[in-house]
Amino acid sequence: YWDGETASLSSDMRDPKTTLQEWAQARGRGAAAPVYELIRREGPDHAPRFWVRVNVTNQESETGEGASKREAEQDAARLMLAKVAP
Repeated sequence: YWDGETASLSSDMRDPKTTLQEWAQARGRGAAAPVYELIRREGPDHAPRFWVRVNVTNQESETGEGASKREAEQDAARLMLAKVAP
């Protein structure tokens, strides 16, 4: 019954933060797992915007943006993955 429904799902349903952490660990960067740093917050309390920088050993940092810190972290991780693991 579920075969048709699950066939359209992506084979990798992990979020970008998890994928980036696993990528870093698999390449011997586990001692320095991705580090997320809040670099800016703007806007009113009811509609804030966050900017978060992610750093991974031996890689240029990437900055993500979002309506929450978590969303900004996910965006930064996604941008880093697009650069290092295309």
